[in-house]
Amino acid sequence: MRRIILGIALCFSWMVSAQQDVQFTQFTQNKLLYNPGYTANRGSICLDLLHRSQWVGFDNAPTTQNFNADIPINFLHGGLGLIVTNDQIGFFQDISFGLSYAYQMDFAGGKLGFGLMVDFKNKSVTSGDWVFPDGNLGGFDPFVAANGATSLAPDLNFGIYYENDKIWGGLSTTRGIEGTFALGSQVGAGEFAFRSKRHYYLMGGYNWYIPNTNWALMPALMVKSDLAGPMTADINVNAMYNNKVWGGVTYRNQDALAIQAGLFIMPSLKLGYSYDITLSDISVTSGGSHEIMLGYCFRIEIPAREKGSNRNPRFL
Repeated sequence: MRRIILGIALCFSWMVSAQQDVQFTQFTQNKLLYNPGYTANRGSICLDLLHRSQWVGFDNAPTTQNFNADIPINFLHGGLGLIVTNDQIGFFQDISFGLSYAYQMDFAGGKLGFGLMVDFKNKSVTSGDWVFPDGNLGGFDPFVAANGATSLAPDLNFGIYYENDKIWGGLSTTRGIEGTFALGSQVGAGEFAFRSKRHYYLMGGYNWYIPNTNWALMPALMVKSDLAGPMTADINVNAMYNNKVWGGVTYRNQDALAIQAGLFIMPSLKLGYSYDITLSDISVTSGGSHEIMLGYCFRIEIPAREKGSNRNPRFL
């Protein structure tokens, strides 16, 4: 029995390591979260908001909210970005705040960006009725996360991203510093702590505009790895009609098959939704995962001053 319990604990710890970074099915609509090289790539002031409810049906199942904003700034030869994420899973809550910068340059008929993000993450234990070996609740143990414990750690993300009218792709890494979060019930040696694991992302896609039609096919791929556990790959194919409405499917190996759809409510405002059908053994309990996305881009145009004109606040 002890061996069985130890084996389950080891498997669970591996699962936690593999799930350190938040996950979104609509990764093609949320590139800034994974790659700071994407900052200001769109050439407009853009705001993106996403919500994900994962494995509906489980108690304390993961829920995630993510807000991104980026703005091009000409004298910086690129732009700045803001990334705020709230991730709740079980008894733990992660709130992160990141600032990104990318240097954008023209390259091979497209735009190439080199990005850096400074990220601050606060990990806390919101609640938890831990069951200790003696059967008591709320006991004292330096190796158990204490209720209300919180820890803040900085981190760095790097990325390179390229895009033109037909292809896009990027390579990035998150949790570069691999910060440590001390959450033990006492301060000192042997306290309970989480250490971040560096993650790597490779993403890319192709936009095929079908000749003499209003249709486009847009296959995309994202590969995720921490170089310790198995790699995860999201394979996505979307079709878009008249640059207004899209829909498609995503397959995530050993995890889920997702269907998604979206539309441009206005040329500058888009809405997307996806539903993950769980394919792993937890499908018996999981009701799937829901995800909704809202994105808005706009520009502030300052007209050039006309030569020879005189401006006067007085009206005659």
